[in-house]
Amino acid sequence: MAAMPNPSLRRSPAASPRLARGRALLGAACAAVVAATALIGSDTLAEPHTPAAPTASAPAPRPPWLQRLIRQLKTQPMGNPPQTVWRYLYRGRLVYYLPPQCCDQYSVLFDEDGTVIAAPDGGLTGRGDGRASDFHTVRTQGLLLWRDPRGQARP
Repeated sequence: MAAMPNPSLRRSPAASPRLARGRALLGAACAAVVAATALIGSDTLAEPHTPAAPTASAPAPRPPWLQRLIRQLKTQPMGNPPQTVWRYLYRGRLVYYLPPQCCDQYSVLFDEDGTVIAAPDGGLTGRGDGRASDFHTVRTQGLLLWRDPRGQARP
């Protein structure tokens, strides 16, 4: 005997355009993260550098690969919440953290050369890919390096 669909789960005709728009926006956001991650893995982004220690009066340095990533993020639709890039000390080394943008998307954790090392959170379970499961409890010295200015309220 075939199961009857639950009438309360049927979509109303008015909800279909909203649902389609939401799916399109989510797909665009996912594509943006995938594109940014693909670019970061390419040889053109990962350039070696020597990080300088930030001082209280000087802004934190941004390696060239990170500057290119930020330029790439600026060309994509604004995220909700607005995209941010953080720098932390994790297991004795500098890392850069790009939080997930929505729902089931992965975050991205880069080493200081711009190589993707893990997805500490996000994904279907919200627990990332398992390669840096202790990131949120072990990380220290968090510093916000960039926030998408398009998401800031204007007076």
